Amino acid sequence: MELTQRGGELRLLDELLESVRRTRGAVALVTGSPGIGKSALLRAFTARAAAAGAPVLSACASPAEAELPLGVVSQLLSGAGHHGIPAAVHHGRQGVGEGQDGTRPQVLYDALSAAGPGQPVVVVVDDAHHTDEASARSLLYLCGRLTATDVLLVLGAQPRPSLSLPLAELLEHASCVRVPLQPLPEDGVAEFLGAPTDGAMDTALAERLAPDWHRFTGGNPRLLRGLLEDHRDCGPVRPARPVAGTAFRAAVAGCLRGAGTAVTRTARALAVLAGDATLTRLARFLAVPERTVSSRMERLDAVGLLDDGRLRHQGVRAAVLDGLSAEESALLHSRAARVLYDDGAEPPVVAVHLIAAEAGESGDGRAAGSPAWAAPLLAEAAGHALRAGEAHRAAQFLRAAHRARGSGPLAGGPLTALVRAEWENDPASVIRHLPALERAPGSGASGLPGDPRAEGEQRAEAAGVLLWHGRHEQAARAVAGLGESAAVREVRAALGYVRPAPGGSPAVPDVNTAELVLDSIVHGLAPPPAVAAVLVALLYAGETERAAQWCALTAGAERVRGTPARRAVVFAAAAVVHTRTGLHETGGGYAGRALALLSPGAWGVAVGMPLSAGVRSATALGMHEEAARLLRVPVPEAMFRTRAGAHYLLARGRHRLAVGRAQAALADFHACRDLMGDWGAQPAQAPDWRGPEAEALRLLGGMPDGDPMAVLTRAERRVALLAAGGCTNRAIAARLYVTPSTVEQHLTNVYRKLRVKSRGDLANLVGARARAAVGVS
Repeated sequence: MELTQRGGELRLLDELLESVRRTRGAVALVTGSPGIGKSALLRAFTARAAAAGAPVLSACASPAEAELPLGVVSQLLSGAGHHGIPAAVHHGRQGVGEGQDGTRPQVLYDALSAAGPGQPVVVVVDDAHHTDEASARSLLYLCGRLTATDVLLVLGAQPRPSLSLPLAELLEHASCVRVPLQPLPEDGVAEFLGAPTDGAMDTALAERLAPDWHRFTGGNPRLLRGLLEDHRDCGPVRPARPVAGTAFRAAVAGCLRGAGTAVTRTARALAVLAGDATLTRLARFLAVPERTVSSRMERLDAVGLLDDGRLRHQGVRAAVLDGLSAEESALLHSRAARVLYDDGAEPPVVAVHLIAAEAGESGDGRAAGSPAWAAPLLAEAAGHALRAGEAHRAAQFLRAAHRARGSGPLAGGPLTALVRAEWENDPASVIRHLPALERAPGSGASGLPGDPRAEGEQRAEAAGVLLWHGRHEQAARAVAGLGESAAVREVRAALGYVRPAPGGSPAVPDVNTAELVLDSIVHGLAPPPAVAAVLVALLYAGETERAAQWCALTAGAERVRGTPARRAVVFAAAAVVHTRTGLHETGGGYAGRALALLSPGAWGVAVGMPLSAGVRSATALGMHEEAARLLRVPVPEAMFRTRAGAHYLLARGRHRLAVGRAQAALADFHACRDLMGDWGAQPAQAPDWRGPEAEALRLLGGMPDGDPMAVLTRAERRVALLAAGGCTNRAIAARLYVTPSTVEQHLTNVYRKLRVKSRGDLANLVGARARAAVGVS
């Protein structure tokens, strides 16, 4: 395997040895990049020469011994006595004819000449480009006198190394016979993979895999061996594609060690800059001339790590950066950010490296050594990412910008911008920011350079997030006193749709506006902040003459590739529309997709939309277990004070009615009725609870089982029982873990529904039920 397609080079060395037998000495230079197979060829040749009876002296130079005088010569002569050659190294430090470093350059020649005529001697030096200067002079001395010896000198070295005299003169000696080694071609890779070893591939498999493996390794045998080892480690089920695992990474690291520190640094610069690398940027990154970078790139290409001037694939990039400490990695990315910034690269390109450089973050939370331009550039990059629909990256950039500023907690415009980005990716992630939004929603600059939005728009955006999560009063305060911009009008209208003021006149949804909003969401533009209101508006428009238009708008829901929140909104809208138009199977499918994209907590009060659509569809299709499963999804208490809650109650009542729980269904219908009554909604503006109520009453014989409390919700029933049992409002609030104002609100509803005016009337009405429930928590 190690000598795949190296038969021609091996024969050439055999012929040189034979010519030494017939005439006089010769010298060969075997060149090849790290991992290309120089050492394997030299080992095979020395084994053949020894088998033919030729004395063999071998050495391997190393960078660690480059300063050790006569280190390589010492290796060559260490076993010379076994071949009748005097080990004369101790004579190498004599005053007569001393070299510049105090050694005699003729020491090796003298030792070999003392052996006398006979069999030719083979002298092999691997990695000769690392030879110490004294040994290089001795080898050079030998080269000039080979005609007087029976010596075949074989040197193995990397091609075109940058060396000083005398080593450069040695490797460029005019009498050298060049034996260059090239990477394996595609058919050579197939032969390599099918070579007879343990677990060898059959010929057909090797030929099928060879093209991919050749592209993956550039034909470098060391990389191929590593890849083959990883392939075998994959076990019985081996992938058809190459797998860059531990052995491959080790092979890359070995090739880089052989190429030297300078080439390794260039490879790391290429890995860090990736697709943004140019010759000029690499030169600035490495602080060397461009011609130096070009030379190093040629050496990387010869190893097989490059393809069209880039690292061959992600596996090579990972291997090049493998083993770096966090501090080293941070330094590389920090340098890349500086180079790219100075070169005018786009902000998102620079920002990625600033994020990666944060591994060197200091204890005070500010990125160590963050330049003054980092924070504004990160904010600008966030704006680019938001406009491209990359909300996750935008949020990452904004958080890094805040850390780079080293300021206190986020507030005002920068907070609003971060919340906007985080909401797009996961609406639940913004919950931690809600208290700060309530205190100062959107005040100040957005933190995104080039963001033309006025403060009113930013506050409206913050209000939309508060509305989404059921903070209705806080949302109303956020837009109080603002002008009449489109964004502010939208939020105010949304407040009227989602949770009308008690006793007020609810706003009629603007279907034209809703259609425009839905169209913008389906076609990938940013949704408005009060996006939950759009779903509410859809419920009212679903059974109008516009139903066909609604279905056409949501037909593109599957093709939406925006953020998770945006896609979830589109699916929920499609679920509502199709359910309202009687396409229950389609509507149920969209509801399931919407709920799969966001957790219940991420939906906020809007969770009632996909849930009500899903429950209604499942009930209509007779899938009662599925409806029951959806009804077990947790929902926020605030939802029951919104239009979404009204539709959820109606859908749950329909399910309960379908499974024979008429009394519980009637309670849901009456709760929906009461909400509409509180808001003063006209029949045309309210969900249709009257038809299902009549069906429930019919099943109950016209009376809800003689139980006056059947018209109460579960929460109202618990409050009524405790109040009738003599508990004060404060005591009820403590036992139910709610506020006293919530208790008062429930009691108001209880008095109206049961037509009583005092706790005494309530106690008389519920009678024994209240006395039995005093101990209920």
